[in-house]
Amino acid sequence: MTDLEATARSFGALTRVRKLRRAEDLLRLALIYGPGQHSLRSTAAVAADGGVVSLSDKGVLGRLRKMGDWLEHILQCLLQDRLDLECGEDLDLSLVDSSVVCAPGSTGSDWRLHARFDPGKGCFADLVLTRATAAERVDHTTIQPGATLIQDRGYCRVRDFSAVLQARADFITRIGWNGLRLLDTQGARIDLMALLPQGDAATEHAVHLHGLDRPLRLVLQRLPPAMAERQRKRVRRRASKQGHALDPRTHDAAGYILLMTSIPAAQQPAERILSLYRNRWQIELGFKRLKSLGGLDRLPACDPGLARTWLLAHLIAAVLTDEIANEIVGFPP
Repeated sequence: MTDLEATARSFGALTRVRKLRRAEDLLRLALIYGPGQHSLRSTAAVAADGGVVSLSDKGVLGRLRKMGDWLEHILQCLLQDRLDLECGEDLDLSLVDSSVVCAPGSTGSDWRLHARFDPGKGCFADLVLTRATAAERVDHTTIQPGATLIQDRGYCRVRDFSAVLQARADFITRIGWNGLRLLDTQGARIDLMALLPQGDAATEHAVHLHGLDRPLRLVLQRLPPAMAERQRKRVRRRASKQGHALDPRTHDAAGYILLMTSIPAAQQPAERILSLYRNRWQIELGFKRLKSLGGLDRLPACDPGLARTWLLAHLIAAVLTDEIANEIVGFPP
């Protein structure tokens, strides 16, 4: 764990010590406001009643606005401590995704939480908060050498593939039928729709991408009829909401799972690649816990500095809660 007093001063969170003298009390103030779900006025009242600090609501606002960098440092220190947890050797997977948080009254996304989830340890291994203008990128979170990153279509870009390979890791990424320009060994473009399997068995093809100097594997499998119909109904509904005609190829491709991977066939067959990708639901549940149980989607602040403190305090509380739960259980799930 980090030295709260020293870091609070170095990050500029603790500058005036006339009333609030300890970094621990400053952290308590953030936790009362964030996970405590209190307004500025009630935060001041609870802090005074609890003997933490006596401040006005404006005084609380001034303190909270300056805490973002310090709380981010504390969060990263807590996550770094998780690297010491042990897990099985066959569970070296990293699930990568992001989720957005909206400020009150916003018509779009205001904040984006980039995350890496370790299914072997049953918890988030990395959390990075940015403004929503920062697009999804695999390298927003740390890429561990030797890991296998599992990602959805938001990371279906050559730059993300390249970042993973440069970090000496592998990836399994879901792709769309028209998201990448696939090439054969001669450099000619491949029509992915022509490769869709007619049977239920998984198929795979070696493909090349411009900008990468090694071949990748395209793994394809037809979804069960009921699941395929749900996916096609979803894309039809999305096209209707957006007011445009649905491309027939998008409708047909919705009945398949399309994966791109850098793992050689000698290491993992196509069926195993599909099985590994199905672990991705765990990070979706992780986000759901953060929002439904942790209240991360109930951001009350519009001010960027105040909102950042509120969100980081929630993430710190979530990480600490996971650690307490693991101690009670006795081992990671």
